[in-house]
Amino acid sequence: MNSKERMLATMNYQETDYIPCAFMMFFNLMYKSDSWEEYIEKQVRLGLDTFVHVGQLKHSLSPDASYSEWVEKKDGTKIFCRKIDTPKGPLTGRVRQTDGWPTEGNFPIFNDWIVTRAEEVLVKPEQDLEKLKYFLGAFRDEDIRTLKESAAAAKKLADRYGLLQIGGWQPVRDTKMTPFIRGNSDGGVVGCDMMAWLSGYEEIMYLSMLNPQIIKEYARIINEWNLRQIGIYLDVTDADIIWRRAWYETTEFWTPEAYRGIIAPTLKKEVELVHQAGKKFGYIMTSAFLPLLDDILATGIDVMIGLDPAQGKGTELDIVKSKFLDNKKTIWGGVSGAMTVEQGNAMETEKAVMNAIEKLSNGGGFILSPVDNVREETDVVWQNTNVFIDTWKKHRTLPASGKIKSRK
Repeated sequence: MNSKERMLATMNYQETDYIPCAFMMFFNLMYKSDSWEEYIEKQVRLGLDTFVHVGQLKHSLSPDASYSEWVEKKDGTKIFCRKIDTPKGPLTGRVRQTDGWPTEGNFPIFNDWIVTRAEEVLVKPEQDLEKLKYFLGAFRDEDIRTLKESAAAAKKLADRYGLLQIGGWQPVRDTKMTPFIRGNSDGGVVGCDMMAWLSGYEEIMYLSMLNPQIIKEYARIINEWNLRQIGIYLDVTDADIIWRRAWYETTEFWTPEAYRGIIAPTLKKEVELVHQAGKKFGYIMTSAFLPLLDDILATGIDVMIGLDPAQGKGTELDIVKSKFLDNKKTIWGGVSGAMTVEQGNAMETEKAVMNAIEKLSNGGGFILSPVDNVREETDVVWQNTNVFIDTWKKHRTLPASGKIKSRK
């Protein structure tokens, strides 16, 4: 059984030779790699069930819109400004520079760092939604061709090592191996996370409760853009699974009622499109989802990528596993990357891996990963990473009892 077969069998609740382990993100190893091929090969040598991204579909404005940006100074601080002119009027945004970011060479639109630095949000939901349609324009033929070329190279690499292919949202950061993603914009298939980047979240949270029709329309526009992307990924790549990022679709930002009425219907449409093509759908959410779990599972997702038992809120492994097992859906995660692998010690890392395997693997449907990343470049982190992998290899085939024998 190769890695791709193992990963798909796990998602299908079929018998596997052992529990797979795939790091959902592994940035400190990425930083040590000069190419995607080297990054994948290093993970294969570690024995991980890694995956290959098919590439990211570049985002373009509508042909009827134009973009400009410039830098101003206010009290000695740089203010990065942008304007998107549309037939319905302009979208304007202003972002102050703090801690040296943004810069003239790195001023993305889709990025978490925008949220806390915004002096003026780009999209004002109560007045700008008609303009948003021009910002989320059609995808150009040349960008589709670029994705197709990237996907062909990804398929060769995946076939060589027998690996899963992923499309939709691609976790990358500025490194020497990603020069084609200028400044790294978190694009791809995203849900209401986009609202945070474009509009901040205070007003979104407020309107979702007091004027939900505005936010429902906002979500619908993003959903239409996602469906166009997903259709392209399904058409020109061999992705086995489509990922949608949803870190900001939790109860830290949405009430269960708002999630049920605004977000879940868009997610369901995307899942249905992916399933029509015979592919899997992955949903990235790591915390504060327990009150939403029935609604999330009802959309038909195949796997939730996340579940951080230490840093996450409402992520009790036993409760979550019970719901996923009842619905024959897969959990991908189980150990905190930040709290355990990066800040813990070897013994804590070993214990966390054993706990995740014992509580989440029983009955199938479990892929082990640190959540959501391993990024710190220290000797301790690398030691803990090796302990993580070694412990998984030691215990990845559980006895029939589903219990790990305690060491004497």
